[in-house]
Amino acid sequence: MKKRNITEFQILSEIVKKQPHIKQKEIADTLGITVQGVSEHIRNLLKKGYLSSRGRGAYVLTDKGMRELKQWISDFKLYLDEVNQGMYRYKDIWPAIANEDLSEGDTVYLFMKRGNIYASKSVQSNCMGKVIEGGKKGEDVAISNLTGLIEIPKPKVIVLKLPPEIKGGSKNVNYEIIRNILNENKDIIVASMGTVSHVVCNKLGIKPDIRFATLEGIIKACERGCDVLVLSTGKMTERVVKKLDEHKISYSVMDTFLKP
Repeated sequence: MKKRNITEFQILSEIVKKQPHIKQKEIADTLGITVQGVSEHIRNLLKKGYLSSRGRGAYVLTDKGMRELKQWISDFKLYLDEVNQGMYRYKDIWPAIANEDLSEGDTVYLFMKRGNIYASKSVQSNCMGKVIEGGKKGEDVAISNLTGLIEIPKPKVIVLKLPPEIKGGSKNVNYEIIRNILNENKDIIVASMGTVSHVVCNKLGIKPDIRFATLEGIIKACERGCDVLVLSTGKMTERVVKKLDEHKISYSVMDTFLKP
């Protein structure tokens, strides 16, 4: 991220909080830069079309400026998430799930499975550590002296469009498509959105992993390397696709309609 761009978007943020009546000196004091620096940045923002002048030093964000500010905020959140994940690697002791029975002193490999960290003596990875507190298969164990990085798999997202109620809802779903996907992807995370999706899950006898705050849950699952199956209808599908595009996560979309 370029320092100049960060400063300009900080200025946009200050203006949007107090527009149009904010003095350049207020902005300078808040950001810790000179008034001349603020003036130069504002001229550049006016030139880009992000600000419009109301005269006498009054400025407001244009529609273009508001869109750019929202995009910058989204990009900055992603940047902070990456930094936070990098810092997380420097923990002294890591909890993990035992892939098999493990004892204190064992040398193990660490890998991700369904969003959780697993430790194993046999499943090899680029990250290794020592068990300082063992446990039986499936129990939590403590790992230290990590070398290498825990690889986060590239997530696969499948978005299944279910028929809305007006087109038959759960009664017009090709359940074989869903069963085949679940059979071929045993560790996939299931995300459910809406009433039709809830009924479809009940009919299939599956319990969704993500039911509430679904959009955020899908993104968090992907960040931890999980494959995700999304069941949604209509505009909900559009919202899912938009969110995945914003986070640059690849996906495929499939219809599950029995009849058009």
